Amino acid sequence: MKHFKTGLLSLALLTGMAQFSYAETFNEFLDSVRADLKKQSIDVSIFDKAMIGVEAPQPKVHQKLKKQPESVFTFSKYLNRLASDLRIKNGLANKEKHLSDLNRIEKEYNLPKEVILALWGVESAYGELPGDFKIIPSLATLAYQSHRRDFFRSELIKAVKIVHDGHIPLNDLTGSWAGAMGQCQFMPSSFYRFAADGNGDGRKDIWQTEADVFASTANYITQSGWQNNMPWGEAVTLSKILPPIKLSSRGLSGERTLKEWRAMGISHKTKKHLDKLTDNTKARLFMPDGPSKRSYLVYNNFDVIMKWNYSSYFAFSVLTLADALAGKERL
Repeated sequence: MKHFKTGLLSLALLTGMAQFSYAETFNEFLDSVRADLKKQSIDVSIFDKAMIGVEAPQPKVHQKLKKQPESVFTFSKYLNRLASDLRIKNGLANKEKHLSDLNRIEKEYNLPKEVILALWGVESAYGELPGDFKIIPSLATLAYQSHRRDFFRSELIKAVKIVHDGHIPLNDLTGSWAGAMGQCQFMPSSFYRFAADGNGDGRKDIWQTEADVFASTANYITQSGWQNNMPWGEAVTLSKILPPIKLSSRGLSGERTLKEWRAMGISHKTKKHLDKLTDNTKARLFMPDGPSKRSYLVYNNFDVIMKWNYSSYFAFSVLTLADALAGKERL
């Protein structure tokens, strides 16, 4: 899922739900949403139809929240799950099937088609598993019963607007438990920022039209700062004991220049990327297993994928899958 800080969101919700004190009942909350919709001239009847039979926040949404993959998988298991042999096999089959659209969109957006494929494969199993949660009730649950109420309330309003604007019928507005929609799993706000028409029919259909899914994905990534033909990362060796370096809970350091990293004792394992890098190239150290274990330097394009999903595990896995689909060696 994307387009917000997934790991931080999960932690905030898990630690906060039991302590949350509700200032309004669920029905009072629904009435306040209706008032917001009216202020924005959005058809309230869409919301009312979506909430028929929904008398309380949905427990299934909370059950999903407690089973976030980064909470239960080590890095190795997470990587092997997202960049599995089956996902690579299915990705290569879809690459061949959609090659014409992928080549055209790759050229238009200056983004490798394998990155598009990898995100598609991870987000919805190449369109096979886009999620079957009703988006509006799911977002209503999170807008009422989480510590990111304002965020999810805004997404809820935009979800109703998507139906109001005619992008998709209400009954077809399904997706993940957290409100991510379509084959590329866009949050409603991301739909309005990045959805693109990939086949020239005047629509932005991220639910059923693969060309639109590809173009929307490419638009998101290029607008997030992708630098084509630049490496996203490389394995490195530690030639001496490093000074203390603060790592995130997922093994990612702050940013330094390559010159600084080299001075600290980090060496490139190969020379294949050196012609594209300078002393001033910014990089982060990624140690997914903790200090003194396998180590990588990751660059701008790694950070771009983290703008899609704020997870170092996710970014590494997606880009590893993309490399496999392009016939490149794994780092």
